[in-house]
Amino acid sequence: MKIVGIFNKKEEEIGFRLSGMETNLIQEKEKLINLLENLNKDTNIGILVINDDIYKLLPQEFDKMKEKRLPLLLKLN
Repeated sequence: MKIVGIFNKKEEEIGFRLSGMETNLIQEKEKLINLLENLNKDTNIGILVINDDIYKLLPQEFDKMKEKRLPLLLKLN
């Protein structure tokens, strides 16, 4: 299982990437939608880490993810 992060701040993205996490830097809602479609197809993702700004772009989609067993969704404040 892998850990994937989605961030909108370069500092967060770099910090988590340095820890070995696969990271994505997203600034636009459309790109986030495309990324989530791809991530939902990947069965090897165990944990998805996002920040509050990313959550606010698509709260309904992330709330649906919380109902699933995997990936576990971790939201940073």
